[in-house]
Amino acid sequence: MAASKYIGHDERKPRRAPSAQGSDVQGSNHVAEWDSLATALNRRGIVHVAPARARQAGVPSTDRALFERLFESDDARLQQAAIMLLVTHPGLAGEARAAISVLAGATRDRAMRRYVAASAMQRMARSRIASHLGSRPLIPPAYLDELGLPALDVEFGRAALFVLAGQEQELYGYDAWGTYRSLLDLFLGEIRRRGWGHGALAG
Repeated sequence: MAASKYIGHDERKPRRAPSAQGSDVQGSNHVAEWDSLATALNRRGIVHVAPARARQAGVPSTDRALFERLFESDDARLQQAAIMLLVTHPGLAGEARAAISVLAGATRDRAMRRYVAASAMQRMARSRIASHLGSRPLIPPAYLDELGLPALDVEFGRAALFVLAGQEQELYGYDAWGTYRSLLDLFLGEIRRRGWGHGALAG
């Protein structure tokens, strides 16, 4: 499925926009949205995705708007990029929660799970993250009771991520545990890049 294909990429090559087929308006809109969100991510130092063409118009003007559009995306790679953004810049946790607060239904459920996954993954690899990015604040816990998850201080977040992944496998039918572990490995590889995480935060 899309998430697994995304994670198993060559880390030397940023993921680029999918091609629109012919005059398909929906495909063209998908490429434009990819380019807009990838441009915004690149400006914040999240460079594992790349636009086919850097955009000026249509790019989210605030961090909250960026999280909202990432959470609403139907592209698993962009949803996962929200995790990479939050673990890199944990100071944006409030913006992520503000974005989640306006979502509903399955979109909100997935967004809450992305937030918890980022919180757990950060704790699981905190020392390795600090060695490359410097000391960063912990992402504040949220949504654990709502989702029926263990506290994040149990096994340094691993218990919460494991239960979360089991729930997602049952709800959405994919290997969530393998996907999250692969995403964490990808993140730990990407943060070795010179300049990762450097960029202007919109606020």
